[in-house]
Amino acid sequence: MASLLKTFLIVMLVGLPFAGMAQPLKFPERPIRLIIPFAAGGGTDIVARIVVQRLVETMGQPVIVEAKPGGGGAIAVAELMRAAPDGHVLLIATSSNAVLPVVAGLSWHPSNDFTPIAIVYSYPFVLATNSDNSQRFPDLAQFITRVRSEPDKVTWGSSGIGGPQHLVGEHFNKVAGLKMVHVPYKGNAPMIQALRSNEVQVVFDTQTLMLPHIHEGRLKPLAITSAKRSSRLPDTPTLSEAGYPELAVEITNYVLAPKGTPVAIQRELNRQFAAALEHPEVRDRLQGFGHTVPLAADNSPEAVKAHIDRFSATYGPLAREVGGANR
Repeated sequence: MASLLKTFLIVMLVGLPFAGMAQPLKFPERPIRLIIPFAAGGGTDIVARIVVQRLVETMGQPVIVEAKPGGGGAIAVAELMRAAPDGHVLLIATSSNAVLPVVAGLSWHPSNDFTPIAIVYSYPFVLATNSDNSQRFPDLAQFITRVRSEPDKVTWGSSGIGGPQHLVGEHFNKVAGLKMVHVPYKGNAPMIQALRSNEVQVVFDTQTLMLPHIHEGRLKPLAITSAKRSSRLPDTPTLSEAGYPELAVEITNYVLAPKGTPVAIQRELNRQFAAALEHPEVRDRLQGFGHTVPLAADNSPEAVKAHIDRFSATYGPLAREVGGANR
């Protein structure tokens, strides 16, 4: 009897850790804040709200989208870094976040100081001008010829210093040998408004925000940065076709959590975001904007880190070259 009791106690004690591990993950326990680094109403905000509608249904907690624009994303990142590493505060960052430390003189590392969660979508930029400039800039080739003949006369707008529009615009200037005057704005909406009013002559921005103005006849597309022509703008040439294959670039938006977020929560968040993006309504709406949406099988935290490191390697030197926040 004593021997049987001893054996029973040993089995019970050995089983305790496994009983604890088998308990279901209690997450989320309260509303989740999803921070975006750009002004409300921009492309990132629109997509975030579409995805959030699905997340709320599956996570059982509100997911609140908060716009924290400014500093090329630095304000939003600082908000994330102040948060507890428990998965209840997240950030949708964009590719340019990978070079933000260079642009703004910050000390954090773009992939090592955060917890990667999931990719949300990727997209090309459209280079567009005001339709009033149609005679002056009838197509991409004549636009480039005109700008080369008038250095520092043509203005181009971006959504802010260090933002993706700024980086791609600087890349375009470099490889095409152009000298345009950069005018940064606080977000996509004021940048587009400046283009509509011809305050600036050209901008790079997403199809999501450009298409309504193009269809209205207020903006004229000159080129797109995708590797092949967009089905939404089939008559618009790619910059690769114009002889600039270096500019076949798509920007990627991805989700980050604070450094130190437990692996179990990281994996649960990845599962939730990947599943939301697989939902037909969500996927159809995002693809309708011209975005590329990753398949769940390819959408891992490791894929996020790999993208950040690649973008940093490509655009980090350019950010240093153009002077970052000094430009």
